[in-house]
Amino acid sequence: MTPTSQTLARTIASIAFAAAVACANGSGVETASPPADLVLRDVTVFDVRDRVALVGRTVVVEDGRISAVLAAGASVPEARRTIRGRGRLLTPGLVDVHSHVAYVLGDSISAGGGFIARLSMYPDSIAAYRSRFAEAYLPYGVTTVRDAGSDERQLPLLAAWMARSPDAPDFWPVAGALVSHEEGREPYPGHAVVTDPEDARRKVRAYHDAGLRHVKLYWRLREPEFVAALEEARRLGMGVTGHIDFRVLGFERALDLGLRSFEHAYTVAVGALTEEQFLAAWREELPRVVGDEQRGRFYLGVMAYMHVLGRENPEVERLIERLAATNSTVVPTLHLFAQRLGLSPHVTPAFASFDDLTWLEADQRAWAVAGYRIMAEHVGLMWEAGIPLAVGTDWAEPGPAVLSEIALLHDAGIPMPDSLAIATLGGAAAIGLESEIGVIEPGYRANLVLWEDDPLAAPNALFGGRTVIKDGVVWGGGA
Repeated sequence: MTPTSQTLARTIASIAFAAAVACANGSGVETASPPADLVLRDVTVFDVRDRVALVGRTVVVEDGRISAVLAAGASVPEARRTIRGRGRLLTPGLVDVHSHVAYVLGDSISAGGGFIARLSMYPDSIAAYRSRFAEAYLPYGVTTVRDAGSDERQLPLLAAWMARSPDAPDFWPVAGALVSHEEGREPYPGHAVVTDPEDARRKVRAYHDAGLRHVKLYWRLREPEFVAALEEARRLGMGVTGHIDFRVLGFERALDLGLRSFEHAYTVAVGALTEEQFLAAWREELPRVVGDEQRGRFYLGVMAYMHVLGRENPEVERLIERLAATNSTVVPTLHLFAQRLGLSPHVTPAFASFDDLTWLEADQRAWAVAGYRIMAEHVGLMWEAGIPLAVGTDWAEPGPAVLSEIALLHDAGIPMPDSLAIATLGGAAAIGLESEIGVIEPGYRANLVLWEDDPLAAPNALFGGRTVIKDGVVWGGGA
């Protein structure tokens, strides 16, 4: 179906609803219909599919779902609550497909630099934690979240949060990101160690039986376990995403094996590097710029990859073509890097030395910024190639980070309508929910954001006021 025919079909559906309001069972006899739960009058609806703003619309919500999108002049039903839009932009709720519970609820930093959350798994604690999690997301318009790796000892919390509520984002966990056993290595709390292929299959089945519907494969997973986990997850109908870098399993090999969702745009660059280039980034390029300084070394190592590859790299372009040909999703996570270089609209202060780049001299910072610009250009090339993109934060203060990620996608050359589409329908598609959320159409869940100022016209409006609606309920009782 073409975009034009899709729009026509949606218009017909809305007209049919308006006729049903005025007529009983087609007889033409006017009846008193029960009031709708919520009506948003005179809003500008962002049509995510066609990337256009539809002015003068009224959106009707019943039982947590959109029941109609009416054009100006259509009959509007009575409602228990009415919001006067005054022409403001209405978009679907935003989606973060790369979150970590520990980043929001963590109480310490591990030796390796990651967060640790020592949480009590009692029902009242789980409910209290969820309120804190909701406060980190919903006020910023984020209504759906996929966790991308958490301590599996918190499985009672992860499973309990999957119960839908208007008071919290929809939550889709993966539990521990799967890694292979390594002698003598103390695993990060957000990882789940598997010893062999059969153990990988058992772990995936255990997560599925606990109610989870997504798994994550981490770069420390060797090929036999990777294949077993991927096959078992597919057999069970689970979504699978992967963080593939550092050359334990090659990026392109993961593509060959059937992985179709990749976390972090920089991993495409890692996949494009030869072994010699990979080693040169760490042994030559990085020491040349920052010596043996260890603070923030991971971030700077990624920038070294970019400088070794340079601009207009044929191998990067070839991998992007493969990703496009296989309709593989990429989650860029630009904010993760941009905030440490002073390039993002929102910055979370450094947590520890692993996260600190405040010490950079002007020439070192300029080098790092140039590396980031190359990575952002890669993201722009992915968008131009038609690769499905989604917004992921992978950091603390995730609500503002989602807004920052949208702004950074725009800065990377992606028009704001497309950047907003990536943050809504793009995220929904990445986690298999494109028939439930991500657009403003009859039948879809009423997860909505009414912006005070229009981010399509001015990207900085992302950080202005907004009214957030989750499952048809206005968050915080706003106007």
